[in-house]
Amino acid sequence: MALPKYDQIAADLRGQIVRGDLKPGDVLPSERELTERWKVARATVVRAIQVLRQEELVETRQGVGTLVRERLPLARTAGERYRTARATGFIYTAGEHADILSAEMVPAPEDVATALGVAAGDQVARRHRVTREGETATAASFSWFTAEVAGAAPRLLQAERVREGTTRYVEMQTGRTPHTGRDWWTARLATADELRILELEGPQAVGEVRHIAYDADGLPLAYEVGVVPAGRWSRTEEYPMGN
Repeated sequence: MALPKYDQIAADLRGQIVRGDLKPGDVLPSERELTERWKVARATVVRAIQVLRQEELVETRQGVGTLVRERLPLARTAGERYRTARATGFIYTAGEHADILSAEMVPAPEDVATALGVAAGDQVARRHRVTREGETATAASFSWFTAEVAGAAPRLLQAERVREGTTRYVEMQTGRTPHTGRDWWTARLATADELRILELEGPQAVGEVRHIAYDADGLPLAYEVGVVPAGRWSRTEEYPMGN
């Protein structure tokens, strides 16, 4: 069964945006052009544009027309940050930085103990940070390390930025190279503290990712829990669909 005309028009424009044929700031064809091209009534074109507007792909400006919206930069995963650090020596890209809110030894909560392979209540190192793109908060995270790792990597307990990233720093201090990473993604409502730190108005959904980096022996090097505002994270998978 064929899609309604307005859906066909929206799908065609959406495809051009996703492929990059229409880039952020580009003006879409006018309603008259689309009406003539698709041989439909103006109301059909208006409805197609409304679909794209609801998907936050376009916006309409008085005297200009309908433009492709600027997309918010996506927060990067711990694995992506580590790869950047190995390649460049710096964990953050231009315009990006972190504010370190705390760095201290604390008793391990149950989930942290399980992730790091220690007993609940054992002393572990915890770093709390908020990542910013310019002045805008894009993510908040806690990173956790065993007391053994913290002893070999003392900067983990300093409330200062580690420009090469904590995982890369731990690798250089201990000689243990990250071999495997495992991430778990969930979506939930932000807590009151997260709303405050990320400068959001609640209630609001956030993406949460839990990350463990393992060395070549399968032992955990680091455990991180990151929280990202809705609209700043995306999960993409590629998989076979044939026999």
